[in-house]
Amino acid sequence: MCKMFVLKNAEELNQLFMRNKDMSMLLDEKDRNILHEFINELQITKDNCLSLLKTFLTLQEHNYSIEIIWLLHTKQIINFAEFIKCYQWDLDHIVKTLLIISESNDKLNQTILTDLLTSLLILLSGEPNHQFDQHIRIIQTFLKQSSLMILRKPETWVYLKNLQFSPFLIKSTIHKVFKVVLKNMLMADIDFHLDVAYEQYRLYKTPDPVHNMLLMILDELDVDVLYSLINNVVTLDAQKANWKMILSLITTFVKKKSYHSHILKLKLEELFNQTLCSSSTNKDFLKCKATLLIFRHCCLEIGLWSEYSRWYSSYKPNVDTAKVFYSLLTELLPNDLPAALAAHTNVQPKLTESCCNIQTEYVNKAQAQLTKINNGQDFMGLFKDYDDCQNRHEADIVKVLDSFKSTGQIMRVVLEAFVFRNKYFVGTFLKTLMDSKLVDDQLRNSFIEKLYSMNKIPKNVYNKWKQQQKSIYF
Repeated sequence: MCKMFVLKNAEELNQLFMRNKDMSMLLDEKDRNILHEFINELQITKDNCLSLLKTFLTLQEHNYSIEIIWLLHTKQIINFAEFIKCYQWDLDHIVKTLLIISESNDKLNQTILTDLLTSLLILLSGEPNHQFDQHIRIIQTFLKQSSLMILRKPETWVYLKNLQFSPFLIKSTIHKVFKVVLKNMLMADIDFHLDVAYEQYRLYKTPDPVHNMLLMILDELDVDVLYSLINNVVTLDAQKANWKMILSLITTFVKKKSYHSHILKLKLEELFNQTLCSSSTNKDFLKCKATLLIFRHCCLEIGLWSEYSRWYSSYKPNVDTAKVFYSLLTELLPNDLPAALAAHTNVQPKLTESCCNIQTEYVNKAQAQLTKINNGQDFMGLFKDYDDCQNRHEADIVKVLDSFKSTGQIMRVVLEAFVFRNKYFVGTFLKTLMDSKLVDDQLRNSFIEKLYSMNKIPKNVYNKWKQQQKSIYF
């Protein structure tokens, strides 16, 4: 009976396969109904139909829609892993197909992807078996390439969320997947290198899809795993690391797991200390620069910059380490945080006499840089130096207002300007912000009121602005 049934439907199925050769395309409604009917009929027949179906599929030159494979898999007739084993499909083609459907917002595509990935990932939860080497290679390649895809198109992370809630995957498997994905992301060179990170990390805002993805991943990974991943990236190649993702990861962790944030801070502090003590080459110097960046960033995100000041004032390096350390600080001088320069000039660590000259030379330069910043020329904006032809100060206002709109908070760079560039802050920034000629803007007004509530606007300046606001309406 089974044989007759297959022969009876052979031509119709053959035409269906011919119409659906592209693995990455879904079936239309008509073909979907035909295949459903065939599978349902096949399910009520005897077991030898399985071998007949396999034989039939081998005649199709291994080219058919991924939906066909999925339908057979979900009906428990043939497992997805079994397809790969029997038909020797091109592994790159399979990975490419999985990547294509991972970009789709279509619900069916995402369901298919989740089921097929789950079929492969289940193999990871068992004992090692060389029979499944090619299956493991597929999932490893997919996770690596999808990690890069998420960096380019953050919204494609949704497949990870679907896997997390799959009832067929154990927690340790999800843990492995998230760890692999995060490791690949942290090591992806995306042209935001160490020097750029030092200039912009206070201003960088994590995209919402990336933030949401990191929140989910951090549900599965603890502080030790997080630290290990960061440490490995810095050790392998700090210059080419994905600094956007590293800084975003630290920020998200500190905010999500505030009760563990001090543990992370202590680990990063110790990493910086160890890196400094063992530095002897240019590569080590880069590692010192990298570990200082993430240690400082963690202190800033926790909201305790005093932790960095405490560390600096109590630091006791030997002569060789002091040379490396102050060489590093000197290199950072042109773009260093005003708060860091202030910390370095206020209270000095007690060094041996042979280190005093190195320290004094740096402190003098840091004090000169602080003075230059506070009395900075008018062309020095909040974020960078501008050409004369640009509306530099208006551009600054637009940027801080955009940030305020999305976060409800005053950017750190604005607060630093109030402390370290007060002449510029009052004479240029506030003057531009509170220009009475500008059309009344609720966002701008809210920003000004917030600054005033934090005692960052002189009372006479604020009162003058309020009076001018009234004159607009009366």
